[in-house]
Amino acid sequence: SVGEAIIERALRQRATAANCADSDDYWYLLISSPQEQQALIEAVIVPETWFFRYPESFVTLGMLARERIASLAGVRPLRILSLPCSTGEEPYSIAMALFDAGVDARQFKVDAVDISPVSIAKAVHGLYGKNSFRGSDLSYRERFFSVIADGFEVADEIRACVNFQPGNLLDPKLAS
Repeated sequence: SVGEAIIERALRQRATAANCADSDDYWYLLISSPQEQQALIEAVIVPETWFFRYPESFVTLGMLARERIASLAGVRPLRILSLPCSTGEEPYSIAMALFDAGVDARQFKVDAVDISPVSIAKAVHGLYGKNSFRGSDLSYRERFFSVIADGFEVADEIRACVNFQPGNLLDPKLAS
């Protein structure tokens, strides 16, 4: 979680990087520069996540999704929102959990949103190192990933189920 100390440190680091003489200088830069606002956001966020972070919640999601899909009776696919999605581990875990629950790819879509374009870009690439895989059951890695030179790549069938986009929860345009 992001506490006061992390925010204060990020403010100091960004003010120094922007060559601001004092906090007032940085404040004026911050309110006038969307680029600096995004740089501060990137300095504050902590993209610490991994696949199937809380495994039992994904099993439950699979069961509930099947029930909801049955009630939709093919009228439309089930939409699931992952926000914030960080670097993609959670929304990809959602898609894998639904596949494991027997849900067809045409029956659902995961919308994944994060305030960090850097995190979104990493998620879209779908390349992950060992740190993204924790816990005792890593069998999903064999089913849904390909081994690459320096890690693992998410299977295309999983990637196709997730739509990533940058966005801010406080922005009214996100809901439109």
